[in-house]
Amino acid sequence: MTKALTACGSTAREALGCELAAEVLRSSGRLRLRATGASMLPAVWPGDILSVRSHEAVEALPGDIVLFGRQGRLVAHRVVERTLCQDRIQWVTRGDSVEGNDAPVSSQELLGRVTAIERGSGRLTPHQSLASRFASWILCRSGLATRLLLRLRAWVLGAGGWGFEVRD
Repeated sequence: MTKALTACGSTAREALGCELAAEVLRSSGRLRLRATGASMLPAVWPGDILSVRSHEAVEALPGDIVLFGRQGRLVAHRVVERTLCQDRIQWVTRGDSVEGNDAPVSSQELLGRVTAIERGSGRLTPHQSLASRFASWILCRSGLATRLLLRLRAWVLGAGGWGFEVRD
């Protein structure tokens, strides 16, 4: 995510929180954390809980969502290409609703692969459907569409749903 994940940012305290999260993932092999950015819309929404596993990271292929650490931040983006550079694997990633690719991710930066997304009471697998790809295409080309989608979701959640009432 562009804003990365909860407790991750630019201050020393936030960077320390990111390092702690990375260490937990390295030592236990698992981590659950809350997404905060909008760069992975519509697959990952702000507030979603990401389940990440480290032992599956090196197996990440195009289409998978990976977690990596860079400049004191944690970032979860989708793999668009896996390359071999000087006998080392690198992953090219990009947020679903962002136009440009990230700088290649090295195996030292790669922390894990997202294995599940928890939203509300549901648990989703992090795959990208044709409809999701189309929505991503629109969102990466229109900041207005992204803002409207986030506001609509906030309104729906704040209203406890669409506001419809079923009566007998």
